[in-house]
Amino acid sequence: MTSTTRIDRRAFMVRAGALGGVAVAAGGCASVSTSAGAPAKPTGTPRRGRQARNVIFMVSDGMSTGTLTLADMASRERTGRASAWSRLWGIEGARRAVCRTHAADSLVTDSSAAGSAWGIGEHINNGAVNFTPDGRTPTPILVQARENGFSTGLVTTTRVTHATPASFVANVPSRAQEGAIARQIMDRRLDVVLGGGAKHFPGSLLEAHADATVVRTAAELAGATDDGGRLLGVFNREHMSYELDRPEDEPHIRDMTRAALSRLSSRADGFVLQVEGGRVDHAAHANDACSLLGEQAAFDEALDEAVRFTMGRDDTLLIATTDHANANPGLTLYEEPGNTGFERLMRGRRSFDWIGDQLSAAGSPDEVMGVLPMLVYQATGVELRDADRAWLHRHFVDHERADGFTAVSGFGPVLGAVLANSLGVAFVSPNHTADMVEVTALGPGSERLAPTIDNIDLHALMVGALDLRAAGA
Repeated sequence: MTSTTRIDRRAFMVRAGALGGVAVAAGGCASVSTSAGAPAKPTGTPRRGRQARNVIFMVSDGMSTGTLTLADMASRERTGRASAWSRLWGIEGARRAVCRTHAADSLVTDSSAAGSAWGIGEHINNGAVNFTPDGRTPTPILVQARENGFSTGLVTTTRVTHATPASFVANVPSRAQEGAIARQIMDRRLDVVLGGGAKHFPGSLLEAHADATVVRTAAELAGATDDGGRLLGVFNREHMSYELDRPEDEPHIRDMTRAALSRLSSRADGFVLQVEGGRVDHAAHANDACSLLGEQAAFDEALDEAVRFTMGRDDTLLIATTDHANANPGLTLYEEPGNTGFERLMRGRRSFDWIGDQLSAAGSPDEVMGVLPMLVYQATGVELRDADRAWLHRHFVDHERADGFTAVSGFGPVLGAVLANSLGVAFVSPNHTADMVEVTALGPGSERLAPTIDNIDLHALMVGALDLRAAGA
């Protein structure tokens, strides 16, 4: 964690590259400023190959541009260098695009429709997973890859049966059918699956797939031997914990990514791996700025693992993107309030989930208001002022709307809005947005990435890079 020393504004702006030290170069490459303002020096350059042998598809679910910016600012302040994602822009041959994210039935997409755009290359309705409006079930990308002899894997901080990981492997009319998704994950024989969602893998399902090794803790993952068989890691009954709350027995997304890459790269014929920082999205929904920064920073460490794997190779296509923006957060206070708020933000200790769990022991609304200020201080370091308490009283005790926009009247948005006065980060809503999103690609096939794309184009990019054939072709 960062020091509690107050940020000097001039020094901070230098360290942060004046928040504008990224210049897009010809061909989609970029020159990235380090903390001293000099161009970044990549440790190597991926050699150019005609065909990809591996694809690593990195997803920071629900990542708005503001989320990416906050994590980059924090990395520069904490480590003196840009985030892994920003440094990726400075590597020779890296390509960037902005991507449209709509669904078939909605200008604002959900994760299942957006992920399915990658999974099958078609727009479908919100709520479905690789299940088209006319009832077809095209073959998802990991199933197609396996039919072509590739190994396959999923890593996520959500339940492994959640919408985004499911979009690469399953076909169901509703994303809520997570039991069916779990069965398809096992029946379709993915080689590595790591994340949460243990409740959807009952003993009867695991007994039917006795060849798969099952691990349930970080220590078991670290100690698992690679015998060439399948590996299922389920480290929480539900989603994995937020990074601010993560217990020692749950592995970091960086370590899950490293383990998946190690196992899959030992296979003979290449692999396709999706890695999802899924709780970035959840923190954005909750308008929980401290957790949002923690989740994006953790994902950035996983991305760094993927970049390290890709560098020096001529056979791996790396894609980093998000399925949609969410809540559009941004540091929005000027000068000292903004600088001090960002310093507090980086010292966040617990999530809104943790606060909610502690509040569950309280009885009446008045009891909630009696303990809430203490819990907020323990989680964020922010001491609520009388005006802040009045807004929260309006929500918890008076049950009144705290804003003219109905969507921001829940617990998370109300608390997030109050904390914006002290942390400096405000949110537009607790919902996904229709914004274009960032795509960065490196390696064989990345040269096909156009500057502006539709989300379905990434499916074609992967298929073309790997030269995948349809079943029976």
